[in-house]
Amino acid sequence: MKVLRLFIVFLISLACGCAINYQSKAVSKARAYVLEKMPELSEKAKYTVKYSPPRIFQKRLIIRGGTSEESKCDVNHTCIVWPSPDEEGMSIIVAGVSERRMDDWYPIRVVIRKMEDIEKSDDKDKGDFGGPSTK
Repeated sequence: MKVLRLFIVFLISLACGCAINYQSKAVSKARAYVLEKMPELSEKAKYTVKYSPPRIFQKRLIIRGGTSEESKCDVNHTCIVWPSPDEEGMSIIVAGVSERRMDDWYPIRVVIRKMEDIEKSDDKDKGDFGGPSTK
């Protein structure tokens, strides 16, 4: 009977361990990247990056799913964004690339720039994250 209980506990713990939140892992990587690459940030900005929830923006780069609908296998340009507490209207942005579910996300660059540039990119006629139009 004890063996059966141990086996059931083992199965439950195995099932719980398989549920991975890739998005939170990507945010943790982004936090570490900001703190490593931008030591000049104020203590207030570092606190914001460490403890506040970021906004996540994704733009599809490569379609792997075979259809125009979004697939978990599509390659996306993903930005993880925190508002900068030091400068009004500016944001700390960590850019990276991954599949849509973010299981393989890795940071490429961190910048501080205006957030409105990224928000305008929601328009389908714009390029990636407020860049020049591709038309």
